[in-house]
Formats: sequence, C-alpha cells, structure tokens
Amino acid sequence: ERTLGRPLGVRRTYYTPGKVRQAIGDARADTRAGRIPWISFKLPYSWADMADGRGDAWVSDLARKLATVDGPVWLAFHHEPENDGPIGDWTRMQQHLSPLVRRLAPNVAYTVILTGWNQVYGPPWLSLDAVWPRGTAIDLVGFDVYNDFGVERGGSVDDVATEMGPEYFSHFEAFSKRFDVPWAVAETGITDAYAARDQRWVQRTYQELLDHGGVALVYFNSLLNSDASWRLQGSKEQDFAAALRSSPTLELAPRQASSG
Repeated sequence: ERTLGRPLGVRRTYYTPGKVRQAIGDARADTRAGRIPWISFKLPYSWADMADGRGDAWVSDLARKLATVDGPVWLAFHHEPENDGPIGDWTRMQQHLSPLVRRLAPNVAYTVILTGWNQVYGPPWLSLDAVWPRGTAIDLVGFDVYNDFGVERGGSVDDVATEMGPEYFSHFEAFSKRFDVPWAVAETGITDAYAARDQRWVQRTYQELLDHGGVALVYFNSLLNSDASWRLQGSKEQDFAAALRSSPTLELAPRQASSG
C-alpha cells in the first residue's frame, strides 16, 4: 500500500483456530485502514462435529469478538473444502454455523469459498447445486481461480492461458443469479511467465469480473503453498496498481466492486 499509494479494498487473511486474537486485531487494523477484512478460519473440530454443535462455544466467542470490530467483516470457515473430507459434512456445518454467526455479529457477512474449478468442471457431487448450504443465509460466495499458464505440475508446463470470463465468470454470474447471492474471486494470480505476455491481465480480469456482476477480486500475493510464481512484482505490481486505482475502499463511496 505504501508503494501503491492507496489502500486495498479487501484483504484476505488465514487463521488456525488458536489465532482468534490475532484475527480480531488484523480485522480492526483493516477497517481502520479502509479495507474490508475477509478472514478464513480452519476449525477446532471435524466438519461433522462442528455441524453437530461441538464447536458452538468457539464460534460464538469468535462472533462476539468480531461484533466489536468497527466495520464490516467477511468470514469463511474452511475454504476450498473439496478434497479435505466428506463434502456433505462441510455443507451441513455451514448450515449450522451461519445462523449462529449472523445472530451474534450483525456486521459480519457469512461467506463460503470454493475452488471454482470443481463447481464448473468437476464431478457432480462437487457442483454448486450439490454442495450449496440450503435453508440458511449465505451472504457471499467466493471462488479461488487462477490463470494456470506457466504452472508446472507432474513434469509438464501448462501452456494454455485461462480465459476467466468465459471459462469461469459467466458460470459464477449464473450461480449468483440462481442462488440469489453475490459472488467474488477470493484468490487469483498469474505466473511471471504469463505476465511477460500480458501486462494488463489484472486490469482486464477485474473489468471482466465487474461485467459479470462480481463484487471483489483478491490477488494471492504470496509464495506460500504455491506451485507457481504468483507474487506481485515488476509489471504485475504495476498492473495490479492500475486496477486498484479504479476500485473502492471503505473510505470511498462504493461503485461496483473492489480489488484486494
């Protein structure tokens, strides 16, 4: 932000169950700086146990503390669940926890975050229709989708660019209308190899997101748990800065979406 001369609209951060105090401090710092904190927590118990109420005390404590944050907070429990356990238990957990959080913390938007690929191209049991937490309020659905050009997996390098608009955003827009829920990109990124070919990718992708009704785009500016060079540097940082200049923050009147 010091380099770009402008605060992020959204900042996404990740926590283990024992990091509630840190998360609250980070959320307060974010809102003071004009950012919406979008926080992801892993959980103290299994999805099934959480769905059955074993974690209610932990969730209630978190929600009450989030309610003291002077501004909006977006909250997700166990993002990208697709390969981490019985997906039905994850859905049941979201159905159980959403009313608890929303009752105790009216400033908190309850979100779910999925990979996106599985919902569009994966098996039927991972479609949004199959995993969606019905019978409860979900305030926002996020998807973690990347441009895989230049990513090396299994000894081969992907040489096909991901076209976000037709391959993903059109589907997310349809999901949004069908389930009556706003959508956002919760993680995205491009490799250094692709940035060398296209120095306006972030700007174009952000505009495509707006055109399809998305409300936020978060860039994964990290090398953690990564199989590619996602970090913002050089032309990528300049591209991101240009997109950021046209996006709102908490200190500015909102337009359509925010990049973070």
